[in-house]
Order: sequence, then C-alpha cells, then structure tokens
Amino acid sequence: MGVKSHTPGEWIAMRRSFSSALNCLALSLVVADFVCLQIALAAGYWLWRAYPWHGNYQPFQVYAVLLWAVPPLGVLVFKSVGLYKSKMGVMGVEEQSLIFKAVWILYMYTFALTFFYREFLFSRLATFYSVFVAILLISTVRYLMRHGIEQLHRRGIAVQNAIICGAGYHGQRLERWIRQSPKLGIRVAGYLDDDLEALHKKPENPPCLGPIKALRAIVKENDVSLIFIAHRRLIEARVIEILQICRNLNIRCWVIPALFQIHIESIALSNIGGIPLVGLREKTSRSYYRAFKRILDILCSLLLCVMLLPLGLAIALGIKAVSDGPVFFHQKRVGKDGKPFTIIKFRTLLVRHGNADISPELKKEGAAKPSSTPYQQFLRRSGLDEIPQILNVLRGDMSLVGPRPEMPFIVKRYGPLERERLTVRPGITGLWQISEDRKRLLIHENMDYDLYYIEHLGFNLDLAILTQTLFVVLKRFF
Repeated sequence: MGVKSHTPGEWIAMRRSFSSALNCLALSLVVADFVCLQIALAAGYWLWRAYPWHGNYQPFQVYAVLLWAVPPLGVLVFKSVGLYKSKMGVMGVEEQSLIFKAVWILYMYTFALTFFYREFLFSRLATFYSVFVAILLISTVRYLMRHGIEQLHRRGIAVQNAIICGAGYHGQRLERWIRQSPKLGIRVAGYLDDDLEALHKKPENPPCLGPIKALRAIVKENDVSLIFIAHRRLIEARVIEILQICRNLNIRCWVIPALFQIHIESIALSNIGGIPLVGLREKTSRSYYRAFKRILDILCSLLLCVMLLPLGLAIALGIKAVSDGPVFFHQKRVGKDGKPFTIIKFRTLLVRHGNADISPELKKEGAAKPSSTPYQQFLRRSGLDEIPQILNVLRGDMSLVGPRPEMPFIVKRYGPLERERLTVRPGITGLWQISEDRKRLLIHENMDYDLYYIEHLGFNLDLAILTQTLFVVLKRFF
C-alpha cells in the first residue's frame, strides 16, 4: 500500500467534516427527543382517559399546553446532564443512565411548575403516565439511532481513524471500550509497540502495525487523525517526542496515564496552584442505596416469580422431554465478601457421569465438552436458562444487577484489585453480561466492566443495565 500524504489543509478539512457530522447527529437527537416528549405527553393523556380513576376530565386543548412547554425544557435538561455530547460510551449504558436521570429531573420541574401555575389545573396523573412512556420512547429511539450510527461507522462514514501506542493491557482495554462505544466515531486501525514479544497477551484484531519509530509512515498510510499513548514503559522524553510529531502532523494526541495496577475508575484528579495531583477517590457510603436495592430486589423477584412461573414450568417440561437427568443445574460460586453459594440454572448440557458440567481440572486434561440438544442450546443462547437465578436473588446470594458470580478456583487467584468484585452482590445481569466481549472472552478477562460498575453504583445505572438487558434479550430472538 502506498504512503498517502496530507497537507495541513486536508487534515483540517477532514476534521471539519467529522465535526459537521457530530453537529448533525446532535441536532437529530434534539429533534428526536422533542418529538418523543410530545408523543409521551399525548400518550399520557390518552392513558388517563382510557383508564380513568375518576370522572373529571381535562379538555385536551388545556392539557396541550404541556406538549409545547415541556419538550423545550426537556431539551435544556438533557443538554445540562450531557446527553448531547459525542463522548457517550460504555455500550450505551452511560447514555441510558443519563436518560433516567434527565427524565426524573424534567418531570420534577414539570410537577413543580404545574403546582404553582394555577391558571389551569393540569392533570398530574396524565403527566405521571407520560413519564414511563417518555423513558420507553427515548430509550428505544436512542438505541435504534446508536445502532444506525454503528452501521454508518462500519461503512467508514463520519469516522476518525486512530492508533494506540502500546499494545499491552491498557491499550487493549482502551480499544475494547472504543469498540463498545460506536457514538465516539473512532475506529482503531491498530497498535504500535516496540516490544510485542514481551506482552502476556498479544492483540489480534486490530493488529500491531509496527514499532513506535514508524509512527509517521503508519499515520499517513492509515489516514490517522487521532493517537492514544497507552504505553506504560515509555520514558517522558519519548512521550514528548510523540506529542511533538502529532502536533507537526496536525493530529490530536491523548496520553493515558498508567499508575501501575491502580484501576482508572478509582483515580481522582485535583490541583494545587495549577500543579496537577493524582490520588485515589474516597470511598463513599452507599448504605442507603444497598438497603433500598435489596428491598427492590426482593419485590421485583417476587413479581418475576409470579410472571415467569408458567414459562419456567414449560422450560422444565421441555428439558425433561429432550434429555434424561435433573431439570436444574447447581454449581458452587463465590458471592459478596467471598461467601460461597450454590447457583441455580436450567440444565443446558447432557448429563455425563452423573454431572452436567466438567470441572476445570478435567478441562485441563482435555476432557470432551458435554453435548446438548438444540433445545438446550436455545435456552443457553437466549439466556432463558438463567431464570431460576431469581431464587438466588430471593435468598440474598445475588442481585438482579451486579458482577457475574465467579467460580472458586478463579477467585483463589484474585489479587487486591480483582477482590473489589466481591464487595457487592453478584448479579443475574450486568455490564459484562450485556457486552459483546461475553461472546469472545471469559468473565475474569473483563474485570474492567465490573470495576466500572462498582465505582459508579447507583439506581440510574442499575435501571440502565436492566433496560439494555431487555434490548439484548430481544435482539437474541429477532
């Protein structure tokens, strides 16, 4: 492939083109949110009339004032929480979490304004109905737009090519987050590394493009407009040299700080007199959150038990019909504070030697993996095999949302950083469970998902993960 050279003017034009695409996206989001809020308010009025709790109806022409007053306020609230920024990441979970936060704030303002505005008596019940419709509509539209944007990026539209200096843990972790965040509009072309053979795990896709000293040629060859430095062993003079090369080439360059084995989510930034300071965040008390979360887990689990009982019975009968052996699969896992418990799932493997699973020791010896019927494979692929874990939630071993429970032999190898996973109850669903990396890598190879969740615990994040789980499950069926 020939080396392409771009003049500074061409680089600026490319960057302006990308910026214009981002502005069009932001405008599209504003219009979509405005329309969704109008539809939600109208739907709230319809629900109020269709399912009356009393006979006092407000004329629609009076209620319609909200259809033009609330959406502009909503756009302002959405902008204030950061929903129109292009740097939304973490598989759309951060965006979904902010949607919940913004809608709560918007309707809190709306209820306050309708309370003090006495010229018309607005129906608060109709407005209350519209809250849930708004969350559903906005979440669905954003999900569809996010996947539409991903398809455009795959075709090379409105994409910035990037390379990462450093193919080690930090570089590969950064690439994984970028890949999981299509709204960033960044495609990592590959890595640069001077000592690839020394890496514990070498990158495969994207590949290593060459040594760091070949930076200039590789940048021009791959039309790179963005560089990340994620190499822990680069000396300060080399980092400054790369920054200067990027400046001369009119390329944006970001340096990812690596503080040995400290997880980036635990780091706090400050300064004294302009001197930057880096430290660890103070651990905040989340006792109220944990207590309320446990209450909600119990209530939601009881509701799900009632709703899913017919489906669970049908699945159990199907398992008995297609294979011999027990309906349920039991396995030891490690929960909060290192406490062991028995996880329950529908059995999706054929029984061999009286057991539906192979121990890690037998896997090392090359034992054959048990086969399963197409019906059981469907249960595993769709996630329906995990329905019995609701019983684990009721018993207090698990939560609806949290890190996946790990097996004891893996927990024995945990270091101080990994043991942070054990400070919260494991969950049926979580960031790792809804990520694309679930298809490629093992749970213990994606520790950053769980550490991110632990550092950002909150009801909005839990609701966002549950919402994303719904989309992921539906995607498996269609």
